[in-house]
Amino acid sequence: TVAKRHYQLGISRDTMFDSIDYYIDLLKLYQEELGLEGTTIMRLKEMLDKTTADAYIKGVIGYTINFIVNGDNIHTYSKYDSFFKEGIKNKLEAIEKAFKEASEEHLKTEMQSHIDCKVGQILHGFGFDIMSFGAEAIRVKTIEVHKDVHNYMNQLIGYYLSKDYRKAASISNYLINAVYELIYNYEVISSRWNQDKEILIPQILNNKNYKGKLSLLVVNFFGSRTDRQFDKQCDTILKMLRNTVIKHMENFNQLFFNKVKNEVYVFVNNDLTYNFVNFYNDLMKDIELLAEDLKASNVVIGNHPVFYIYKFDINRFLEVSSEELNEIINIIKEESKTKFKELAPPLVVVDVSERKLELLEKAKANLELKDIVLKKVKNKDVDIFIQWIYDKNLKNRFFEVLARIKQGDNYIPAYKFINILQRENAMTLLDIAVISKVLENVDKIKPITNELYLNIYPPSLENGEVVGLLKELVKTLSQNEVTLNLELTEYAITTNKELFENDMKDHLFYLALDDFGTGYTNYELIGELSESGLIKTIKIDGAIVKKILDSQTYMSMVEAITMFCKRNKLRVIYEFVDSNQILEALTNIASSINFPKEFMFFQGFYLHKPNALEEEYQKLTASLPRDASLPLDTSMPSSQPNPKDESLKV
Repeated sequence: TVAKRHYQLGISRDTMFDSIDYYIDLLKLYQEELGLEGTTIMRLKEMLDKTTADAYIKGVIGYTINFIVNGDNIHTYSKYDSFFKEGIKNKLEAIEKAFKEASEEHLKTEMQSHIDCKVGQILHGFGFDIMSFGAEAIRVKTIEVHKDVHNYMNQLIGYYLSKDYRKAASISNYLINAVYELIYNYEVISSRWNQDKEILIPQILNNKNYKGKLSLLVVNFFGSRTDRQFDKQCDTILKMLRNTVIKHMENFNQLFFNKVKNEVYVFVNNDLTYNFVNFYNDLMKDIELLAEDLKASNVVIGNHPVFYIYKFDINRFLEVSSEELNEIINIIKEESKTKFKELAPPLVVVDVSERKLELLEKAKANLELKDIVLKKVKNKDVDIFIQWIYDKNLKNRFFEVLARIKQGDNYIPAYKFINILQRENAMTLLDIAVISKVLENVDKIKPITNELYLNIYPPSLENGEVVGLLKELVKTLSQNEVTLNLELTEYAITTNKELFENDMKDHLFYLALDDFGTGYTNYELIGELSESGLIKTIKIDGAIVKKILDSQTYMSMVEAITMFCKRNKLRVIYEFVDSNQILEALTNIASSINFPKEFMFFQGFYLHKPNALEEEYQKLTASLPRDASLPLDTSMPSSQPNPKDESLKV
């Protein structure tokens, strides 16, 4: 009890043993006066050494177990990391049990080898080999440290059973330090993998060391709903998929899986002595059964499959560069989002290997396009397009600023260059280029409108250059009596309220809530911003508007949002008006609730196909009187056809 109390007070191991030595020396000094025999003193020393060692060893092991079990002291980026954390906990509990048996004078204690324990299986397994790709030196060191842990365990028990308690206590310190080093090394590899896995995966698939050993299954869940709309449901389904895969992990040498965004990458080891074909078929069958159950429960609506799997046989792609392979993966991902014209089965499997030549050709073209796009954006070589926004009388009132990038004599479809910039984390560069171009063209904007809308990528608001340019734009437009409406998602508004409320409040500047109707909506926030006069527009997401003709549910959603705008005196802009039928349906919704016409606006290809700012400036100013300075209202013929365009709002 005294020894345990000393440990709890933080007295070091050496200090405790030094105190015992001092006490024993005193006893020896006064041995005759006290009438003590030498054997009695030695037994007392042995007992004090043992109780002190017990207190210290139990203390450090118990503290380490609590360190691991309680809190987030071991980061778990994935289920695989949870396996490791559980394995470390089990190992320490095994040490604790073995020490308890030894301290109770059991001459035999069960000790696992470093290969048989769970941590050993993980470190020597298929998954850790993949995770440590490119960090082989750390991997080797981690395995060596794990061996050290087992060696120290054996030494601790050995010294303790031989009654060399001081040596056992000393070894326990080495043991626990090795455990911490093991945890640290694993986390270095795990955090590196989780940060860089999208870069590492194509390199792994392209590595000749895995020839004949590796197949990859990429399981995509998308259904007919966007991830932003149903984040929680997507997470639930992905967890169910993960649990299905885990059932086939009899050990850590058959497969490895990891979540990459909203996909599950399943690496399958086909270089084993087990029956790979049966293993693979059983795995796919269970995934198919899960897909059928989810389809039957109406989790996924429409013609989409529940899971879309594309599989790679890396033996077919060894001569393809990792960059080309990464682009092939991106192409397949985009294809998986394509709408199915006919009802698809719950599970669709595509063998990418069978389309190697076709996909490789597309990948090379895409990589060439990527170089062009990145170079253009970095050099701010973008063109400003505009799309007019119309009032109820179909007169153009103001416009949204769009960006276009030219390749030769043609413009690159917006969805293509947006996908490239998003994948390359270069959307902020696009915002810098667009804002700079708008500043250069204020003299062309002022004559044709007194109000415009500009969409900003939310993370750009954390960039100092973007914020500086934005403040300059707000000030410049205000000086020219042009109002700026900044289109942002609710999240971006919430996280940047101070910027808008303090730095821009004295200018002709407002916020427009973009993509309204998707995700989670904080009506209290909208109310606050509306009352403060900072927000005056809600743009109803085009994904909702385009479905109102086929779905009463979406029709009701649009009606509810319109009513909300009416009660809060907010301007509403209906996006994706691509036909006269949609225009009439929206007009009828607004009329049925007596929505004020001065707050009702429409935007879409049926009304206006995006056009270069320069052309719109030339067209509209050419018809103005020489002394005219106000924007020109132009009516749109009601019979205007719906122009086909591959552009996407930017």
